[in-house]
Amino acid sequence: MNDETRPIPSEKNEVSTLALHDQVIHETEEPFEDMVKGPVWFYLFVVLAMVVSAFYLGRHMGRLDTAAHIGFLQASGQDTTQKEAAPANTVSGASVFSSRCVSCHQANGQGIPGAFPPLVKSDYVLGNPEILARIILHGLQGELQVEGKTYNGLMPPWKDQLNDEEIAAVMNHIRTELGDNKADKVDGALVKRIRNETKDRQNSWTVPELEALGKS
Repeated sequence: MNDETRPIPSEKNEVSTLALHDQVIHETEEPFEDMVKGPVWFYLFVVLAMVVSAFYLGRHMGRLDTAAHIGFLQASGQDTTQKEAAPANTVSGASVFSSRCVSCHQANGQGIPGAFPPLVKSDYVLGNPEILARIILHGLQGELQVEGKTYNGLMPPWKDQLNDEEIAAVMNHIRTELGDNKADKVDGALVKRIRNETKDRQNSWTVPELEALGKS
């Protein structure tokens, strides 16, 4: 037997490849299926967040209806044409306020900090009633300051949803019944006059425009 056909002897410390594979297979743990539970603190945090959120929404979100935004979208099935004026003694300013204004300005008239300005102690409410009538009729946009705080938003117009007596009633409610507000009452005749004077206006008022009217 020559050197080319002679089998190569195994080294002393050589380990069989099959033996290695067999060892790895036996060392691998059997797979299993099970639900991995999260930490207890995470579930407690979720429950606490839900409770706090429900409490906050219950106090601040107001009514869940489309009335607060009807200036942008017509409520389904609601007639937005000008209503005929109702007798003053049949209109409740508190009811109009609850259905149209509470969502933003809140039931106590304090508004929502950083979002909607308060109506209590506001110069726009307690000052010249013609200015307030214009705001309610055509809305208000841009920056304004109330009680030293700046707000920048958009109030929708109500000229197509409320008649003269309803606007006068809600004006009297916020001018005389919210918080410590005490101002003279107005009647539907004032609102009617302002409506006629501004009938061609298409845009919401801005603070500079209203200030210019107050100085004229």
